[in-house]
Amino acid sequence: WGGPPRAAGRPPRGRPPPPPPPAPDLWGLFIEDLNDALDGGLNAELIRNGDFEFNEADREGWNALTGWETVGEVEVRREDPVHANNAHHVRAVGPAVLVNEGWDGIGLAADARFRFSCFARAQGDPVELAVEIGDGSARAAFTVRQGDWQRVDLDLTAVRDERGELSIAVPADAVVDLDCVSLRPLGSDGEPLTFRLDLLAALQELRPSFIRFPGGCLAHGLGLENMYHWKRTIGPRHEREQIRNLWGYHQSRQIGYVEYFELCEATGATPIPIVAAGVCCQNTPGGGAPIPESEMDAYVQDVLDLVEFANGGTDTAWGAKRAALGHPEPFGLRYLGIGNEDEITDAFRDRYARIEDAVVAAHPEITVIGTTGPQPFGPDYEAGWAYARERGTPMVDEHGYQVPRWFHQNIDRYESYDPAEAKVYIGEYAARSSTVRSALAEAAYMIGLERRPEVVKLASYAPLLARVGHTQWVPDLIYFTAEDVLPSASYHVQQMFGAERGERVHSVELDGVQGEPVALPTAGTAKLRSDHATVAFTGLVLDGNPLPDAVTAPGGEGVLLGGIDPRDAELEFTAVRRDGEEGFTVRLGPEAPQSFLEVFAGGWQNKSTGVARSSDGISENDHGPIPWPGVRTGEPVRMRIRLEGPRVRVWVDGELRHDYEQDLRPEQRVVAGALSRGALSDGTGEYVVRLVNATASARTAEVVLPGAPGPVRADVRLLAGVSDPDAGRPFEASPVTPVDSYLKGDSGFDLELPPWSFATAVVRPVG
Repeated sequence: WGGPPRAAGRPPRGRPPPPPPPAPDLWGLFIEDLNDALDGGLNAELIRNGDFEFNEADREGWNALTGWETVGEVEVRREDPVHANNAHHVRAVGPAVLVNEGWDGIGLAADARFRFSCFARAQGDPVELAVEIGDGSARAAFTVRQGDWQRVDLDLTAVRDERGELSIAVPADAVVDLDCVSLRPLGSDGEPLTFRLDLLAALQELRPSFIRFPGGCLAHGLGLENMYHWKRTIGPRHEREQIRNLWGYHQSRQIGYVEYFELCEATGATPIPIVAAGVCCQNTPGGGAPIPESEMDAYVQDVLDLVEFANGGTDTAWGAKRAALGHPEPFGLRYLGIGNEDEITDAFRDRYARIEDAVVAAHPEITVIGTTGPQPFGPDYEAGWAYARERGTPMVDEHGYQVPRWFHQNIDRYESYDPAEAKVYIGEYAARSSTVRSALAEAAYMIGLERRPEVVKLASYAPLLARVGHTQWVPDLIYFTAEDVLPSASYHVQQMFGAERGERVHSVELDGVQGEPVALPTAGTAKLRSDHATVAFTGLVLDGNPLPDAVTAPGGEGVLLGGIDPRDAELEFTAVRRDGEEGFTVRLGPEAPQSFLEVFAGGWQNKSTGVARSSDGISENDHGPIPWPGVRTGEPVRMRIRLEGPRVRVWVDGELRHDYEQDLRPEQRVVAGALSRGALSDGTGEYVVRLVNATASARTAEVVLPGAPGPVRADVRLLAGVSDPDAGRPFEASPVTPVDSYLKGDSGFDLELPPWSFATAVVRPVG
């Protein structure tokens, strides 16, 4: 019972070394205000744009009345605002009505209670305003006096189930100013809810060890003016700075740093704030500008103040501020991330070093987390690691959005990492689809992460939340509508890992398992495409054969050039963009779902070249992207592509920009892992065994526990039930959900693993 699980038929090899403890904080969450994850999502606020602060900078066509319908005379004003950070309000001249649909309607249930609040002032005699939700399902009234802004709070109770709108009626001849309109459900304690309860419950069920916030790209922002400054997100709602969300909408910051820390408390998670490394996002037009030298000392102090706000005693300035906001007890901050996917420039190095040095000097108890770019390879990854080694940074943040094949090929990725170097936080990862195939690839990879606690300390899937109809990124862990929570297959995988953890990590020996071979395709075609531009191609030569000139255009199917052998092919041409945006793509290989390559010039934002791979109908970068000036209308681009076995080379205007070998390592599709907890020596402990079968064949796993004291019971949670691994779509609930059962055996047990399945078994002695 004290030895590691192993496959039947292989004798023990002597006493193994003591198993290492697992990383205690390994599984956590990453929350970014992306896909309307906060306002309209986790934020329990039911009113959309209640502050009248939406504007054209957020999204084309938006303004201060976006989300509202008005009847009568309603004017947006800026004079004498509630607060300088809440610059707009409305003046209604009665008879008038303001109507807000909320986020796809406001849901009511019989006897549900709500807190309505606003700031108001009358421009004359006192005025009584009527508030109504739905078709009279909930009603109330309040009186507004003349003078300064007055805070109004009143409770409403719904009399029936309904989905409707909030309306505020202003009587004839009255003139009233309104701002900060809010409607929140009341909790069982009679206080307004901060978080939407069903989404909060979904997060709690993941049992996260930590929560990362506020990003992601949101942390350093598109431009210095868009950077996330924590001090501007605390205090009363009407005093918080609202800004443009870089994902194309508006941030009210009603969920700011206080609410973030409260969410950590509500889920039992430790906080991992991410602060900008003194530079804005490298994707900002013009690049990642640094904070001006004259402002850096103040910015570094802001970072130190954040630690004090989280952990300081009430006798400190920011600890006292936290207490004044209702939280005298510290929040227990232990980690701090500096930077996110940054380009490792001289400006970054300078700013990062000053921030890290200050944090280490003032708070040696805090583990600083550095950054290694947006991908698990490439120039920023290499430069980020080199800089972390140079500085002795204790932990770095790796990101990895890849195809499922990559995850199966990288089960043992961290075996090659030196435990004496920086530890690893995998801050963002996903297998690039919402399918069962992707979820199982993630499960296999996560077993690999669990096996290497000496190196991998933290990991969080990303993104976490996405409102159906309001997404800028897929896949996501949890989709939701105004009424429903729609967990993905990946959500169930994360829940199964978070629910059952251990105190020791054990090695596992597998018999009867071989890797899935990966081979280059033997036939395919070459095809040109330009999704956002009209491009003329001349001088086309495919495998030494001249071809006619070609033109591609947006919305077209592209131009088929001819057949190729993807193991030995060469293509040359000159491309000239006639109009449009971005550049063009060359596809090389067979049709999906078979594996093929796509070479792009002028990719996202028309500023890079790269090579992407599509496998199983899912695509992601295979090499690059590498920064490049981009395609310019009327300017020729000469390209040469050479495929030679696994080697891929791409020349652009005579420069060799891509030269690498495709990864042909076998995929590990059947993977097992084991943890244990409790006292195994006296038979009171238990094992946690994880098994992935990401193949089309059913398998029987004969799990043998050497030294087990007789009969055992295995409580099994199995994620399976579809024969199609590509079942599962964005914006839908998973087609499979976990099913619980139990098995018994003598010194082990047999577990039937259906095709495309993942199981976690908790094994304990019985009798």
